[in-house]
Amino acid sequence: MQILSRPQNSPSPGSIGELVVLPVFFNLQGKRCVVAGGTAAAAWKAELLAAAGASVHVYTGAMSEEMSALVAAGTCIHHPRTWLKTDLRGAAIAVADAATEQEAHQFRDAAVKSGVPCNVIDQPAFCQFQFGSIVNRSPVVIGISTDGAAPILGQAIRRRIETILPVSLAAWAQLAKQLRSHIADVLQPGRQRRQFWEHFVNRTFEADAAPDESIGLVARAGEIANDSSGKTGTLTVIPVESDDPEFLTLRAMRQLQMADVIFHDKNVSPAVLQLARREARRIALGHETFHDNNKAKQLCSAGKHVVVLNGLYAAS
Repeated sequence: MQILSRPQNSPSPGSIGELVVLPVFFNLQGKRCVVAGGTAAAAWKAELLAAAGASVHVYTGAMSEEMSALVAAGTCIHHPRTWLKTDLRGAAIAVADAATEQEAHQFRDAAVKSGVPCNVIDQPAFCQFQFGSIVNRSPVVIGISTDGAAPILGQAIRRRIETILPVSLAAWAQLAKQLRSHIADVLQPGRQRRQFWEHFVNRTFEADAAPDESIGLVARAGEIANDSSGKTGTLTVIPVESDDPEFLTLRAMRQLQMADVIFHDKNVSPAVLQLARREARRIALGHETFHDNNKAKQLCSAGKHVVVLNGLYAAS
């Protein structure tokens, strides 16, 4: 079998495409965060920070009705004065609703000197991070960013995701957290653990209600651990009829997410390969068709899930 070589400086077919921003998640439990300003917009940011477990300190003279309600409820700690540079020292995050561009500049400079990530509401030029739209199924949290270009689009995407993800997802994620150490103890890394978690995920999206089956899942883990016949992997051939990944079937998507090794010919686009499991090994075929590949048989015998992507459309 011929393996195509790749130019030294070109990205691999499965590599991540260019990102305009890097999505990250801050752990703010018990950490001090600063909010400068008492407007309704500042109150919304303060409420988000508090929801993430932060100790939110608000520096402002006048407060909106929304901010007053947060302070009265004990959600925030109010300091009835304008913020000072020293207030930012040691903070995990700093947010301001600046009345002028000069104040925004001063706040950003003070945050940078204190080594604190900052956000100036509705002034992207002075922001080091963005909040974006949020889908909350905590501990599953999904952040959506359009880099400030189209907030309405971000909100529309959030609504679409909200309709797809069941409310019970939060309870399933909590159950996964509870089972994690037990699964690590009874199942071997690699095939066994992935087999269990694939079963878990299938149950997550098949069930209509919150999970009440931890005993059954523990029993399923025991069955996988005692299965001595599971040394043979799988070989799945997926016809790819377009370079647009949206034309892939749901079954094809699941197989790509389960794959250990992916063989692909020259007609399969990088956009399709990006949908595969990140850890999967990708092997480019030469001009020949796949047919009966000895390497794939060896991988299956070793318990690997092998996927062959067969590009049927003409390469452009």
